[in-house]
Amino acid sequence: MIMHLKLDDRLSILRAEDRFRTWRSLDDERLCIICKRKFNGRQVEIRRLRNHKHELHCPTDGCNSRPHLWIYPTTPLVSHVAKSNCWHLVGKKQERRALALTPQAHSI
Repeated sequence: MIMHLKLDDRLSILRAEDRFRTWRSLDDERLCIICKRKFNGRQVEIRRLRNHKHELHCPTDGCNSRPHLWIYPTTPLVSHVAKSNCWHLVGKKQERRALALTPQAHSI
């Protein structure tokens, strides 16, 4: 069942049910890595289960992701970090190779 909650209750539920990231306010944003939507705590879909616990879901229609698939919007994705580090390392390797081939390096 989808619930309409008081703002204080909504924040408390977000804090209790999202074990992966901290919610300081309902204005805190997350980015769903499945559907790429950015949303805040006011938009998170909260479902009440029969055992009186709650489940958090992405607010995008058709996306059923949960908090473990949400990141802070400023967090770089692993693929972006890997690409940037890869090119950085390639550049360093080429610099060392060029330095080793210069005549000055052999006269030292």
